[in-house]
Amino acid sequence: MKVVSDLMQTLPLLKSDDPITKARQLLRDDDFRELYIQDAGGRLVGIIDISDVLMVTDTRSNLTLSSLMREAPAVYEDTSVEETLRVIRDARTDSAGVIRKTGELRGVIRLSDLFPVAITRQNPSGLIEDYMTRRVVTCREDEYLYRVYAMITESGYDALPVVRGEGNEIVGIVSRRELLQGHLRNSILARHKTPVQLIMVTPPIIGFRGDTVADAARAMIKHDIGRLPVIEPDGSVIGILSRQDVLRALYLPGEDE
Repeated sequence: MKVVSDLMQTLPLLKSDDPITKARQLLRDDDFRELYIQDAGGRLVGIIDISDVLMVTDTRSNLTLSSLMREAPAVYEDTSVEETLRVIRDARTDSAGVIRKTGELRGVIRLSDLFPVAITRQNPSGLIEDYMTRRVVTCREDEYLYRVYAMITESGYDALPVVRGEGNEIVGIVSRRELLQGHLRNSILARHKTPVQLIMVTPPIIGFRGDTVADAARAMIKHDIGRLPVIEPDGSVIGILSRQDVLRALYLPGEDE
């Protein structure tokens, strides 16, 4: 049976006295949403995510990470997949720090790596409408890339549905991962007037409110996506189902029976 050490990754690590500008650069330039902070002895002391960092807009800020970091979710190297998912779900993060019994930070375990393992072991019950998030951030198909990138980073979401018309009809989806690729990154930095419709993924992978969570989870795994737009038959977006939402449909240890 798989445990955390089988799936653990190494991500850029920071010290609590590092400047916020260092974390901001890492989070803007790479496909990370969260970074982990350690003390001089290598022990895990906190976590910082992209939403926290982008609240500080001064490019010359002398603030350090200690002023923004919060308690980090943590598990041990031999923690089970299900127990780790419960920790991540309760912390509402996309990852957890992996530590030794002494508190030394060993690496990071990400929800995206744990998710397929959990879904193969369980068949989540219920319908999409029971678990989806109804507040949806979307962008228009003629929105410029640099504005869409700002919307993604400020919202903390990995991807946004792209819509058109007054009916909010979905026509595509755009992710932060795609926007950070090569020439697109340069277009964003230069604030070019490149509309998102030129690079959005279409047709988008979608679900309907009456679909099962299990089918939605399998679609997420098959297409390697973390957010599934939920639409009405006319194409209008009415919700989003994320990996975090699906976790609420699983049985994870520590829950009340």
